[in-house]
Amino acid sequence: MNCKITHDGFDVFESIKTASVRSGIKKKGEDLALIYFERQATFAAVFTTNKVKAHCVVYDEALLKNQQIRAVLINSGNANACNTNGYEAIQEMTKAIANHLNIKQSEIFIAQTGIIGEEFPTKKVINALQELKDNLGKNTQNLARAILTTDKVPKIISIECKYADVVFHIGGVAKGAGMIHPNMATMLSFIATDLSLNQDILSKALKESVDKSFNRISVDGDMSTNDTVFIASTNEVGESICEENEFYRYFVGKLTECCVYLAKEIVKDGEGATKFCEVLVFGADNDEDAQKVARSIANSLLVKTAIFGKDPNWGRIIAAVGYSGANIDVDKLEIKIGDSLVYSWGKPQGFDKVALLEYMRSNDSIKIYINLNIGGSNFNLYFSDLTNEYIKINAQYHT
Repeated sequence: MNCKITHDGFDVFESIKTASVRSGIKKKGEDLALIYFERQATFAAVFTTNKVKAHCVVYDEALLKNQQIRAVLINSGNANACNTNGYEAIQEMTKAIANHLNIKQSEIFIAQTGIIGEEFPTKKVINALQELKDNLGKNTQNLARAILTTDKVPKIISIECKYADVVFHIGGVAKGAGMIHPNMATMLSFIATDLSLNQDILSKALKESVDKSFNRISVDGDMSTNDTVFIASTNEVGESICEENEFYRYFVGKLTECCVYLAKEIVKDGEGATKFCEVLVFGADNDEDAQKVARSIANSLLVKTAIFGKDPNWGRIIAAVGYSGANIDVDKLEIKIGDSLVYSWGKPQGFDKVALLEYMRSNDSIKIYINLNIGGSNFNLYFSDLTNEYIKINAQYHT
């Protein structure tokens, strides 16, 4: 059976309910969301590598020693980072939501996004919890909207798959539009499956999938304090997968598909973005060098602004390859933009400039191919262009 792809998110699970409300953290719109598991779920998560971490990240990292989760409370509008009341806010919120849902305080995962450095409005959240509980149901669309900040659209995916005689589901949501950089970003993603997996295997699957998706995106090269990707298993389908067998490999492949979809949606929704771009690096001396080249190009302001200007200025690309820190031989290097070979084996190529200009102007998706021709390692990375609108959004974000 081929996987059936939908955009129902958590609504495909009978034992998972979601809700959202407006608590008043943001000036307008819903800003508080809840994912509730009617039965205990196994969970895992990965977080930002920023050494400055939001209070929720520190709290959740400690929470990972537990085996089970029952609820995820998410707010937008306030990052709860670098403030004076962050830890106390989390303690008060988790205690209050535990009482409302009749679950343990240690079974609550917290995720937050928004402005750094502001005091957290704990009372606003606590006052909204009863309404949040009352709203629990099939509400993935509303949840996905409530967790947005500068995003324009919600990002939702769900799939139904069959392996042998076992039919299982994966569903999830994500937010993110700015502060997007490899090794995650100002992004949150929440994923669930009904397939039975123990915590170690679930954690391995998540890390592998994130490395091939959320760790391969860039909008502006900035890394946030709050980045989180969470996954839970309700353990309702099949016998528990406790080792890296063929079924595990199949599951990881499908989980990666979901994560790649959500990661691409984040890049497409990048602040002010007009182009979705992918750089594909081949023939590197090693994996690290392949990544260095891809990231150097994807994070180059000159490359990103050239793409926004629909300018096939390949000189900016080759310059980014050169300063990437990777081992390269310029006399073996090949560069293609779309179908146009612009540089090969030490020489510029006589490509059709009119055709390449038309490719840059008429396509919303731009691909750049780099072949270093010195090894066997490859890497790809998704990124957006950099526009006037990006500057406007971030110049006015706080005020």
